[in-house]
Amino acid sequence: MISVAIVEDNRDIREGFSFIIDSADDCVVSGAYSDAETALKAILESPPDVVLMDIELPGMSGIQCVEKLKSALPNLDILMISVHAEDKYVFDSLRVGASGFLTKNTSPDRLLEAINEVHRGGAPMSTNIARMVVGSFNHFRKPQYSLTRREREVLEQLCEGKSYKMIADTLCVSEDTVRFHIKKIYRKLQVNSKSEAVIKALKDNIV
Repeated sequence: MISVAIVEDNRDIREGFSFIIDSADDCVVSGAYSDAETALKAILESPPDVVLMDIELPGMSGIQCVEKLKSALPNLDILMISVHAEDKYVFDSLRVGASGFLTKNTSPDRLLEAINEVHRGGAPMSTNIARMVVGSFNHFRKPQYSLTRREREVLEQLCEGKSYKMIADTLCVSEDTVRFHIKKIYRKLQVNSKSEAVIKALKDNIV
């Protein structure tokens, strides 16, 4: 079972997410919180597998909460879920360590799929968010990084939020080959994680 913590100040939305998650065969709600301060304390004491994090919260913002959580629990998977889909919110969320970004009109099936995806190492994003990220990525052509054509293809797939398996299937290669390319990408971009690689790609295109 994938344990999921929900941080959302709107009670109806919070209860709706809880119902969807608890109705799934492979997910369970470990806690539901209306503010970041309460969530931060509870999650640090008993970390779930995945956190669903709203951005606009009373007091500490969701982005600030993610930054504190990732500092203490670097392997924690966090999905931002917000009505806001502006560049700033998306890029700031990824910058502090969120693994994916969904809008609140995401269907129940897609929400559960995204929770499973992020738990398996993916970086799920709503279609419009992924389009924006990839659109920004398309300007990323700085020659000093010397990425090969295949490495650029792999990085673009990462920016779309795909897991290693999904990238392997898309490019018709093995997962070991994908890992080999990603290791080289990390070294060339001087980063240590998927989120850092995406952020570097977005930042260095002069977004």
